[in-house]
Amino acid sequence: MKRYTKWLSVSLALIMLLTLLPGCGKNPTGNGEQIGTDPRDTLRVALTSEPPSLGIYDHSALISVQMNVQMFNGLMRIDNATLDPVCDLAESYSVENEVEWTFPLRKGVKFHNGDEMTSADVVASLEYAKSLPAATLYTASMSKIEAIDEYTVKITTSAPYAGLLYDLAYYYNYIVPKALIDANNDFSANPVGTGPYKLKEWNLGNYISLERHDDYFDEAHKAKIPNLVFNIIPEGTSRTIALKSGDVDFVWDVNTADVASLQNNDAITVAEVPSVDAVILFFNNDRAPFDDANLRNAIAAAINREDIIAAALNGYGSVNYSCIASGFSESTDTNAIPYNLDTAKKYLAAWGGDPSTVDLKIICNNETRVAVGTVIQSNLAQIGIHVDVVTMDAAAASNAWKSGEFVATMGSWSPSNALTYVQRFHSDRRKTYAGALATDELDALVNQAKMTLDASRRAEIIDEIVGIVNSLSPQITLYQSTWFRAYDKDLDGVLCSATGYANFCDMYWK
Repeated sequence: MKRYTKWLSVSLALIMLLTLLPGCGKNPTGNGEQIGTDPRDTLRVALTSEPPSLGIYDHSALISVQMNVQMFNGLMRIDNATLDPVCDLAESYSVENEVEWTFPLRKGVKFHNGDEMTSADVVASLEYAKSLPAATLYTASMSKIEAIDEYTVKITTSAPYAGLLYDLAYYYNYIVPKALIDANNDFSANPVGTGPYKLKEWNLGNYISLERHDDYFDEAHKAKIPNLVFNIIPEGTSRTIALKSGDVDFVWDVNTADVASLQNNDAITVAEVPSVDAVILFFNNDRAPFDDANLRNAIAAAINREDIIAAALNGYGSVNYSCIASGFSESTDTNAIPYNLDTAKKYLAAWGGDPSTVDLKIICNNETRVAVGTVIQSNLAQIGIHVDVVTMDAAAASNAWKSGEFVATMGSWSPSNALTYVQRFHSDRRKTYAGALATDELDALVNQAKMTLDASRRAEIIDEIVGIVNSLSPQITLYQSTWFRAYDKDLDGVLCSATGYANFCDMYWK
């Protein structure tokens, strides 16, 4: 059993505070809208695609979560440097009997609409999240949520649960006003939270404009730059040109082909961020012939990850054959299926079908994934399987995923801990996504891992789960991302997380 114990500690040590550039009389949105009279009042960020939602209940997109963390808070948050859960709207917490968790709340916290947050809002938010099938993975452990007084909440879990603090930092469990939940507010159109920024304007297809929440409760993380504008620029080269020309200040996802030229530009800082992000080919395992593990294993063995990294990523990225990200102490390659065409042909023989009848349509929602899909198309042609690369924007891809109307889709997964990773293999996940794996054996092991508070014993159980899933290939890890964030060298206070996020509220111009 090979373990990837070294990577995460090294990579987290490399996650760095970086500096960016000054904005100098530029057009903040790139779409004709001038925000503020002082160019230092605005930070303009280029995004790869439009978020499918600004709400916290109706998406599963990393790019939407990046929006959510600017406008909402939870009882807990994930520290971007350590990936540990720390208190946010909660002042502290205590636990008794392994199942009763008490959270005193910060007082004087204001929502964007001016209302004060109380325990009633927390209870309503968490209860509402529990009602949503999509949130099951992050809410099912909470059997009772109650307000002890105006500023104290008690959560009782149905059993000892090692992941509660991580779950409370997840976007489904962010806190919103009870009055708006009761009024059936559309939190995508009207994203009222407690976060450091609030929505000013969403110009569909062009930009999303946020402004500072002046009543933000956390002075240490109050937005240093009053205006934050996200430009939608799908094409990588166009994002790079916009940064070089000064039309944007920060590129959230740099096209790997442009990394070298940006690194050679003295006006720009490039952050190379090692990640816990695994880019994955997800199958709809409910749909024949992909309900057969032998066929899925054949595909896994026929995909050359080195080809993907070289041809689609310009050499940036790392090979990973395991079903969870390498870097966590629990990660293992037991039963993993590396590239080997002879092995692929043996699995095809065990499957017994005709590979020419396999119609593998892979949904890809950005240009990098299209390039990866093209490599897979070439790889699988060697074992007689035809691949169609289907391009969709993030919203359409998300809808296909949620509805189960897909054969295969490319996505990524970057939670901050291994327990959250393996919980996706529980059958509860099928309530959210058709094609998720469901076996009694894995259900029992995942439940055991969740209830095991001893970290060493929990790691052993997670190893066992990963080994089983590796042998069934319900999803195929294609590579581990290396992220590049590029920005104006005069911007300071930048911390790029291994999970994919940045706290723009902490950034400031030198």
